[in-house]
Amino acid sequence: MKVRVKEIKNKKELSEYLKKLGNTPEGINILNLKGKTYLFEIEGIDTRGANILKQDAISVGGDCAVPRSASAFKPGTWTVLLMVNERELRRLTKKLSAQPYGLKELGRLLKESFENFTRKEFTVRYRGRELPLKKPVVMGILNVTPDSFSDGGKFNRVDAAVNRCEEMLEEGAKIIDVGGESTRPGSEPVPEEEELKRVIPVIEEIRKRLGDSFFISIDTYKSRVAKEALSAGADIVNDISGFRFDEKMAEVVAEFKCPAVVMHIKGTPKDMQKNPYYEDVMGEIVDYFRKVIKKAEEKGVNREQLIVDPGIGFGKRLEDNLCILKKLNELKVLGRPILIGASRKSFIGKITGVEVPEKRVAGSISAAVISAANGAKIVRVHDVKETVEALELLSAVEEVKC
Repeated sequence: MKVRVKEIKNKKELSEYLKKLGNTPEGINILNLKGKTYLFEIEGIDTRGANILKQDAISVGGDCAVPRSASAFKPGTWTVLLMVNERELRRLTKKLSAQPYGLKELGRLLKESFENFTRKEFTVRYRGRELPLKKPVVMGILNVTPDSFSDGGKFNRVDAAVNRCEEMLEEGAKIIDVGGESTRPGSEPVPEEEELKRVIPVIEEIRKRLGDSFFISIDTYKSRVAKEALSAGADIVNDISGFRFDEKMAEVVAEFKCPAVVMHIKGTPKDMQKNPYYEDVMGEIVDYFRKVIKKAEEKGVNREQLIVDPGIGFGKRLEDNLCILKKLNELKVLGRPILIGASRKSFIGKITGVEVPEKRVAGSISAAVISAANGAKIVRVHDVKETVEALELLSAVEEVKC
C-alpha cells in the first residue's frame, strides 16, 4: 500500500476526484458535505448556551472549543470556536432551532455566515451593463491630481488622462478609478470646487471618446462630487470613508442605485498613520463593515450594490497590512465582493527595500495575486498589464484539472 496527502481546494475538485475514484453521484453529494471543516468564532454566548452548543456539535460529529470556566458553569459570556463540516453544520443548525438561550438565533447566524462565506460569484450591475466577478478583475488607477504619492502630475491634463485610460483598457482593466484628491498619509483635503474641476471634464471626455462599454468609478468621499460624476458618466462610487465623512453620500448612492465601494479607514488621511493600533485587525474591520452596511441600508442603499475594501495603508501598521492580506478570506463572511488596493504602497517598500513607489511593481503584483488567491474579486492597481497577466496565470492554476 501507499499513502499520500491530497490537496483539494474546493467542492468542484473534490467532486471530480471522487468521480474518478468511481463514487456514485449520490455518494459524491454526501461526501462533498464532509470534505472541509469550517471554524466559526462565536462571541457573546452565555455559559448555558456554550455547553449546549458543545454537546450538540459533538452529537452531529463536530466539536466546539469552550473555555474551561464555561465548562465549569461559571456565569458569564464567552468566545467559543465551533468546528464542523457542511453536513454537520446543517444538522447542527436544525438542532439549534429548538434550543433556548439564544441558540435559535445563533443557528440562523451560522447559516447566514456560511452562505456568505461560501458565495463564489458576484456581478457589478449599472445602466444595463454587467461585470461578472467570478474571476478577479483589475481596476486601473487614474489619478488626475498633482500630488498623488506615486503618479501625481502625470495625468492631470484631460488628454493625458484619456490616453492613460485607453491604455489601461487595452491592457485589460475592467474598471477605471478616477480620483481628484490625493488621500496619501498626511495629505490635506482638496476644496470641493477644485476636485470637481479635476474629475468632471476627464470623465466626460472619457465617455465621449472611449464609449460606455466599461465601468468608471469616482474615487471621492464628497457627495456632491459623486453626484456630479455619476451624472457625467461614472458608474461606481469609491468612498474611502465608508459613507462616514459625508453623511449625504449614502443618499446619493441610494438615489442613483449605483454600485459603491465602502472602505475601512481609521482616522482621516491627514492623521490616519499617527500610531494606529488594533487588538484584532480583521475582527475590527468585519465589525466596522457590518455597521456601515446596516447604516447604508437604513438610508436606502441596496446591500447587493456594495463592495468592501479593508483599506490597506489607511490607518494600518505594517503588520496590520500583512494580516489583512493573510486573512482576507475572513471578510467573505459579509457576503460582499472584496476590493484590495495595495499597489505601490509604502508597506511594500518596507518589506522589499524599494523606496521609489514606481519601482514597487514586483511587490505590488505579489500583493495582488495573494489578495486574489485569498478572496479578492477586484484589485486596484497602477500596473495594469502586469497584474492582468499575473491574475490570468493564477486563474489557470486554479482551474487546471489534476
